[in-house]
Amino acid sequence: MRKTVVILYDFEPGADASFQRFHEWAQAVSASKRAWHIAASGAVYDRKYHAGASAIVRRNPTLLRTAAPPLVRTNVPVLSVGAGRQTLYFLPDRLLVYDPQGVGAVSYRTLDVSVTRQQFIEESGVPGDATVVGHTWRYVNRSGGPDRRFNNNPQLPICMYDELHFRTASGLNEVVQLSRSGIGEGFAAAVRHLGSVVA
Repeated sequence: MRKTVVILYDFEPGADASFQRFHEWAQAVSASKRAWHIAASGAVYDRKYHAGASAIVRRNPTLLRTAAPPLVRTNVPVLSVGAGRQTLYFLPDRLLVYDPQGVGAVSYRTLDVSVTRQQFIEESGVPGDATVVGHTWRYVNRSGGPDRRFNNNPQLPICMYDELHFRTASGLNEVVQLSRSGIGEGFAAAVRHLGSVVA
């Protein structure tokens, strides 16, 4: 308890409404059935062996949840986003970035949150809230159909996902993929609005 920092927020009317709006969108993104941190991606040079994909993406399951930073107690809900070795904590007045080297604080005015709607060929099962926009095969021929030379060539669903990109000029550059599409823009707009009303 001696190491715990207690932060109590008392909002002005404008800031209170902005944070409430952010919290509602934070709940929406954290309600996604599945989420992944994009660790790396690279171009594909022979698409027929990669289900027709134009890029290979290395991703790991992650969590978006309500959780205060370690050794911090506060009177507001805090969105926690796992991003590889880092964890992002969205407080009302700033973003805290925890990593093995320490803790950094980022003003929302300097945080760029952008959203990309990305098609992803899913091989590990379709999440319950995912939107399936098409199908392909594990091995494809030049016309896009199944390559008959391979016996084990299942049909694979193509899902539409939202990808949240978190960037700052100081070096933060993380991507989180959500199984539920169509909610990322609302979340990004809520972050930008929060940055416009807090110091």
